[in-house]
Amino acid sequence: MSSIKGKGHCSTCPIRHLSIFAELPVERLGQIQNFQPAVMHYQAGETIYHQGALAQSAYTLRKGMIKLTKSLPNGRTQIIRVLGAGELFGFDGFADENYSHSATPLCTIEVCRLPFAELVHLKKQYAEIDAAMTQRWLQYLRAAENHMLALGVMKAPERLASFLVNWYDSGHITTEGVALPLARGEMGELLGLTIETVSRFISEWKRKGFISETKGYLKLLDRAALLKTACSD
Repeated sequence: MSSIKGKGHCSTCPIRHLSIFAELPVERLGQIQNFQPAVMHYQAGETIYHQGALAQSAYTLRKGMIKLTKSLPNGRTQIIRVLGAGELFGFDGFADENYSHSATPLCTIEVCRLPFAELVHLKKQYAEIDAAMTQRWLQYLRAAENHMLALGVMKAPERLASFLVNWYDSGHITTEGVALPLARGEMGELLGLTIETVSRFISEWKRKGFISETKGYLKLLDRAALLKTACSD
């Protein structure tokens, strides 16, 4: 169940270098000490906000992973993005009164809740924060364009192989590999594939020794062979 852990302090935040406050000089951080966003905990499967709900806050993901989903009137859903630590989300509410998607944790997470009224003030007062938020808009736009390209041009195995390689490269590598909390169905939902297709190719690539997967962790064992096979298929 969601809970408030306390108040966030930008000057001591462990992920400030990843946040929209990263470029704000240390001496200027002292000027925003009154800005103390609530630090929230959520469990896997809870909802941070629903598509269509009144947008009042943006969020910075401090720890864990979340998925953003859009729903059709008939109840069908599509994962549009998976986010990791340091990413800003929910700020599309600046352009509208309602959230355009839902946000759901994939594991236990920790977020900073940033009220729009305070963010608007900070954007106007500090050019670094305004520039950082504009940069996030551009990054998300490019990511959306690349995702549409993949869905429209790449074949099923290419899409899945590219996703696994990019996920591995952008993750925190441990002895177990990189955490992959997405279920087969969620990967299919993100990539426009059926759960059967995702399961079949992953099983095949594990059998061939291209990847390994244990307890929610992915290891990339033979990148070149994986991508070559995916493209030839």
